[in-house]
Amino acid sequence: MTDFQYYFQKLPCFNCKKNTVSIDLGWLTAAMKEDVSAQASAIIAKDNVEPEVSVNVTCTKDEARDYLLLNFYGYSEEALENQVKAEDEQEVAEEIADLFDDGSDVAVFEHEIVLLSCTDCGIDN
Repeated sequence: MTDFQYYFQKLPCFNCKKNTVSIDLGWLTAAMKEDVSAQASAIIAKDNVEPEVSVNVTCTKDEARDYLLLNFYGYSEEALENQVKAEDEQEVAEEIADLFDDGSDVAVFEHEIVLLSCTDCGIDN
């Protein structure tokens, strides 16, 4: 398995923008986390953002299987080794084949991050 970890990051409160809140980034490699963090920070800096922020995650062919199974199919890291349902494995294999059939080295996935509000700002949604 590629070196995926489950990441969180402190980002500004969706409402007050002063306090920070621990945001769930999902399963990413260290390089993906850095890229996702930079994209999210740039979007938030523009202000006037929605509670869900879409960023791009770039995966190699080797990373794509694990990325999809961890983030979209909800598998745990342990389950990737030998507990993936055959139909899920097949769907992921077909998607990867489609993504890389043009000979490209990487695929780009849309990755959603949900911004949260702090409990201290007193601003209601």
